[in-house]
Amino acid sequence: MSPIEFSRRQTLGLAAAAVAGTTFAAAPAQAASNRWVRETLSRMSLEQKVGQLFVSYVYGPTADTADPRNTDLYGVATPAEVVRKYRLGGVIYFAWTDSVANPDQIARLSNGLQSASLDNQGIPLQISTDQEHGVVFRVGPPATQFPGAMALGATRSATNARTAGGIGGRELKAVGVSTDFAPVADVNVNPLNPVIGVRSFSSDPQLVAQLTAAQVAGYQRDGRIVSTAKHFPGHGDTATDSHTGIPLISHTREQWNTIDRPPFEAAIRAGIESIMTAHIVVPALDPSGDPATLSKPILTGILREQLGFDGVVITDSLGMQGVRDKYGDAEIPLRAIEAGVDQLLMPVDLDLAYNSVLNAVRSGRISEQRIDQSLERILSLKLKTGVVDQPYVDVTRVSKIVGTPANYAAAQRIADQSTTLLKNDAGLLPLSPAPRKILVAGYTPVVLGAALQKCGATTTVKDTGATPTDAKINDAVAASAGADLTIVLTMKAWDTAVTDKQAKQQKLVNALLATGRPVIVVAVRDPYDVAYFAAAQTTLATYSHAAASHEALAKVLYGEIAPTGKLPVDIPTAADPTQTLYPFGHGLTWDAKETRLTVASYNIHAGAGEDNVFDLDRTAQAIKALDADVVGLEEVDVHWDARSQWRDTIAELAEKLGMYAGFAPIYDLDPPAAGQPRRQYGVGVLSRFPLQRTENHPITRLSTQDPNPVPAPAPGFLEAELDVRGRRVHVYVTHLDYRADPSVRLAQVDDTVKILARDRKKDLQILVGDFNAEYGAPELAKLWRRLDDSWTEAAATTGGPSTYPAVTPVKRIDFVTVGAGFRVQHAAVPPESTASDHRPVMADLYFRP
Repeated sequence: MSPIEFSRRQTLGLAAAAVAGTTFAAAPAQAASNRWVRETLSRMSLEQKVGQLFVSYVYGPTADTADPRNTDLYGVATPAEVVRKYRLGGVIYFAWTDSVANPDQIARLSNGLQSASLDNQGIPLQISTDQEHGVVFRVGPPATQFPGAMALGATRSATNARTAGGIGGRELKAVGVSTDFAPVADVNVNPLNPVIGVRSFSSDPQLVAQLTAAQVAGYQRDGRIVSTAKHFPGHGDTATDSHTGIPLISHTREQWNTIDRPPFEAAIRAGIESIMTAHIVVPALDPSGDPATLSKPILTGILREQLGFDGVVITDSLGMQGVRDKYGDAEIPLRAIEAGVDQLLMPVDLDLAYNSVLNAVRSGRISEQRIDQSLERILSLKLKTGVVDQPYVDVTRVSKIVGTPANYAAAQRIADQSTTLLKNDAGLLPLSPAPRKILVAGYTPVVLGAALQKCGATTTVKDTGATPTDAKINDAVAASAGADLTIVLTMKAWDTAVTDKQAKQQKLVNALLATGRPVIVVAVRDPYDVAYFAAAQTTLATYSHAAASHEALAKVLYGEIAPTGKLPVDIPTAADPTQTLYPFGHGLTWDAKETRLTVASYNIHAGAGEDNVFDLDRTAQAIKALDADVVGLEEVDVHWDARSQWRDTIAELAEKLGMYAGFAPIYDLDPPAAGQPRRQYGVGVLSRFPLQRTENHPITRLSTQDPNPVPAPAPGFLEAELDVRGRRVHVYVTHLDYRADPSVRLAQVDDTVKILARDRKKDLQILVGDFNAEYGAPELAKLWRRLDDSWTEAAATTGGPSTYPAVTPVKRIDFVTVGAGFRVQHAAVPPESTASDHRPVMADLYFRP
């Protein structure tokens, strides 16, 4: 007979009282459960009872793996031997104990540990872990990774919170974990809180209460595991990490009732089975100076008697400094039990703690009746979770439950609702769907880099971590020079006391901002980071660096979805925490059904600069600074004369900018001498999108090569066809009328309208170019009527349409005009990084695919 078969028979015997007579007597389930608890308790030795109070960790991927760390700590080699030696009531899993390599391994470890426990004392283990999701998780992929508490707070959705709890609970149960130490019910009202932060749902007590109750329902009702609300009486207003010190909470009793109490009260009303204590001192609740974990006034007086909680109270890790500052390791478990604790989590020295409790009962300091009170709660909890009747999990079913496509999709839906756009002053977002080069730097950029590639970007990834070196900072800044856009991810960049003591993340971000190139700053953990980068014009918060959060961020950046997250906390200014930079509820958005397209008109003439010397590098930088998806170029010299140095200007620009090029000559002349290139001059287009088709249409002109010109059709009206998210877009580029003859201008307008009329009505049209005329010239009226002129449609315009006077009194009108189907968000004459005698025109356009 195998150990598992034997243990199952034992378990059935133990649970017989719970099921006996149901056919004939139909005894109430609660009475049967109580009978099992009483009968089990009555046959337990004191050593077994004391062992049930402890939840500890064991080293090794299987129950029978010998690990020297177990020998050093416990005096026995394997996890199974540790369970048997101390008659443990529970085990907790961590990555650093080699407990959570993958779902199958976890399930086999759980079965092995349960077998050891059942063979030893006939009582199954309570197996637990901290799977809060977001920034605190123990079971990684392929288990489903949700974005965490504060991200849920940003969605404002109790349904999302319950969904995450339900799926997370079912996946843990499938691998044999019966208790999750989640959710965090702390209200994070202190932005400088180093230990809670985004682990909290919000700084608003009512929102935290609502989502805490929803997660409890998800874990317990839907996931069928134990949910543990933490950290009572509330760890949200501290600047001290209880892992390394003892936080002092200065809330008055009234403040505690208003801020900290509601979430725990909501959890109790929702039926929470377990609550974890906090190693914090709250003088208003207990003036003794004892941490809450060791405080009878707090755990018995408030939690048990005032709030009416009769479930299991478990300590936070007894290895944390916050509980060890005042008393020795032998005294701590005794005072915790005396305060009202049921389970003792991870004492520093298990042997010392176990024997300390055993001796305290034998000496009469702690009564066995008091131990039995905790045992009744612990055993009842195990019976409720089903681990008594079904201690083992079916390893063959793990992959059918854990990390399924449906679960991943649910996590992605939640993440998609959480991304919060805080600042978009440069109007950089949403990005158009055009291909572009993007540098992704900072903390955990790899997943975002891959997600952006799926959106069509070419990405360079520079993982600089939470404490970038100067070399990594310099490398990232150098890489940004070749990118169209830089995205930098921060992780607790505000925390220069613990996380980043030399403020190297702040140095990285500020160095990238100083380049003057477009930069997006994203806080992938605490949203408070953004307050430290006042120069950043585009900032977002994801509250999590889970893969789903990065995927959601990429979709938001590219406008595939709208940012709908709302801040669940206030973000104070960096200089003065009493001043609010962004209030609770702040969050920008847009219409996700619209697609963005940025178009520029640039009269290249002598290029950037005012010295009339064509410098291709200088001009390329000026065009790159426009950050446009499509650039119409007028007066393009291709192999023309010394001004262009016989270079193929547009081809070289396209290569330098990583864009596609189209060219339509107005003049196409033979070379001046044999062996020299053909001389061409005309209009062109640079596009981030591939050009599906180009055509050079004839249009009425007066030839500047003829001393006695007459109006006649001539080439130089470029059409480039693009495909943008399934819509056919026609981009026309023109350079019209050197002679400023009104009749010629009128003929050119007629020709333009006729060419545009050939397109299908459902196609989109953009006309880019320049026109030598006064803006109000009557012969232009038909053109402006045919197209929605961006200057008249734009809500905010700077610079005016007449951008530069050519030959007085004629003015050159550089324009971007659009046809039906486009909405003009903004049009302007932006400043150039390098001055020139012609200024570009920019228009941000939106359309519905």
